[in-house]
Amino acid sequence: MSFPLGPYPTSERLRFRLPSPNDAGFYLKLMNEPDYIRYISDAGIRTTEQAVQYIKGKTLARFAANGVGLWLVELKETGQPIGVCGIVVRKELDHPDLGFALLEEFRGQGFGQEAGQAVQEFTQKELKLRTLCAITHPQNTRSANLLRKIGFEADGQRHLSEIGETSDYFVWKLRYVDNGLA
Repeated sequence: MSFPLGPYPTSERLRFRLPSPNDAGFYLKLMNEPDYIRYISDAGIRTTEQAVQYIKGKTLARFAANGVGLWLVELKETGQPIGVCGIVVRKELDHPDLGFALLEEFRGQGFGQEAGQAVQEFTQKELKLRTLCAITHPQNTRSANLLRKIGFEADGQRHLSEIGETSDYFVWKLRYVDNGLA
């Protein structure tokens, strides 16, 4: 599954863009926060150079392969990076996966919901997708609640060999699909 690269999602307070090696300091900080390591992954990123390699070898590689990935999310007002949000294409999942992570200092302010909804709108209008899925660590109730708030429904669990563990699985479908109008 591949999509054209660009345009990007947008929202009232947030701007989405491709990350660059210049964002290595931000990635280093985000990927070493305790909740990121606990609920998403410990990618072993401990230096700026490792963060640069991650951006080039994983994040930008996903965009090159699929036209989508995890965009860097920044505040429109200041340009400050606050997190990542976007679509991950995984071979083991039936639908593209909504992924997100915010720096701890920006949680609880509605940014996660705003970013998730911006990506949903983008996938619907620009990519013409009617279904997204999402996965969360089984103990990550905060992310599960956010997914429910933006219209995802729990649909059991999935074991993904790519990440080596079992995750809670959520699905979001356009309402008119469920009503038989598509």
